[in-house]
Amino acid sequence: MKIPSPISHLPSPAHRAFTLLELVIALTIIVVLVAATVPSLRGLKEEQIAREPVAELARLAKEARLHAMKEKRPYQIAFTSKGFAATRYLSPYLQAAQLDKFLQQTQIDEQAEDARPSSLNSTNAGTVPGALPALVFKEWTQNYSLPAGTTYNVQFWHETNPTEVAGDLVKLWVFQPSGMCSPVTVKLERETATFQVKFSALTADIVKEISDVR
Repeated sequence: MKIPSPISHLPSPAHRAFTLLELVIALTIIVVLVAATVPSLRGLKEEQIAREPVAELARLAKEARLHAMKEKRPYQIAFTSKGFAATRYLSPYLQAAQLDKFLQQTQIDEQAEDARPSSLNSTNAGTVPGALPALVFKEWTQNYSLPAGTTYNVQFWHETNPTEVAGDLVKLWVFQPSGMCSPVTVKLERETATFQVKFSALTADIVKEISDVR
């Protein structure tokens, strides 16, 4: 009986070349797929950056409305060139410098309050035994800064045309203790995307959205 040589089981040179060719083709396909995926990932990230102000504005609207209803006093979202600032209602003629000063002072007060001993932070400190504590409102503020390269305009229901929020302009969106607010449309633009959202007067929810991601 003839014993087969171990060499005969080795792949032929032609077979080895074919396997190498398959490897090259597979690597080429992977490179092409990766190259095609990178722009898609960049586009997704740009869309997330462009959509973030919409999500933050919707969140601030919900919280400002809840504070107004809970505390039975008006709250507001101030639209400025820097972004959105949610505070209690300050003035119908609020200026950007006044808003900045109020936000800075509120931050200083919060830091001072946190630094006080816990015994002094008690709302019952200094009250007459058996008497109800005085109603004290702790300032609530939220501030969101727009991403660089983002511009926007605001249009309330009674306005004919939207107003671009730029420079020192301040536009106020007021939330009443009843939970009502003025219906408003906000359009945010970036080089890669545009979002236009309309908010309800009853719930401050987004009731209409138009997006254009480029």
